[in-house]
Amino acid sequence: MRTIKNILVPVDVMEDNEYFIEYAKLLAGKLDAKITLLYARPPLDRFYDVYLTDDIVEKLKADSKQRALDELEKLSEELLGEVDVAIKLRRGQPQDIIMDMIHSDEYDMVIMGTHCRKGVERVIFGSVANRVVKHSNTPVLTIHPAECKG
Repeated sequence: MRTIKNILVPVDVMEDNEYFIEYAKLLAGKLDAKITLLYARPPLDRFYDVYLTDDIVEKLKADSKQRALDELEKLSEELLGEVDVAIKLRRGQPQDIIMDMIHSDEYDMVIMGTHCRKGVERVIFGSVANRVVKHSNTPVLTIHPAECKG
């Protein structure tokens, strides 16, 4: 069995993450493991180019990056306390970034949340967690929000 020393915890800074970060903190504490908080920012360039000038696009990107880093720092401070935490911010499709990081063999486990999406909404938006579980060679713990029914 693998030793778990580095847990990858992908988050979405626009969503509630507390319900699954609790589990990451608990496991990291029990296993004396490090947590890496990851936010994969989807590329939005295709939307910018049509309507905005290059200087405005660059400012939006820089502002977005800083806000994301601020949110990751806030999550780390408020929810993880004394746990050893690294913060990673990457640009790209979340499932691709997560899988690339898993395949680096730097992480021994992934803990991530799921959404309450069902039916058409799930088909349209897909499921990052589902894709990671299906294709990961690293153990993945997914946590479903308590407020979801069914």
